[in-house]
Amino acid sequence: MIDIEKLLPYLCKYDSCLQKADYEFTDAKEDEKGKCETIVIGHACGNHVTEVHKLLKEIYYGNKKSDSNKWCMG
Repeated sequence: MIDIEKLLPYLCKYDSCLQKADYEFTDAKEDEKGKCETIVIGHACGNHVTEVHKLLKEIYYGNKKSDSNKWCMG
């Protein structure tokens, strides 16, 4: 049997833009078993990729440099 699932587009999260996203932002996170996994943290259209990137860095890292990958080395 062939199943059909409706795909929902990801939308830009910059202010009230809500255009279809062209970019996906990901980060690394350690799961319960100690394995590294990739998580999606946001989406942006081509017009707002820089602004959304800056916003996500402020939300997830504040003033410190991204260091999430150091926890996912093995």
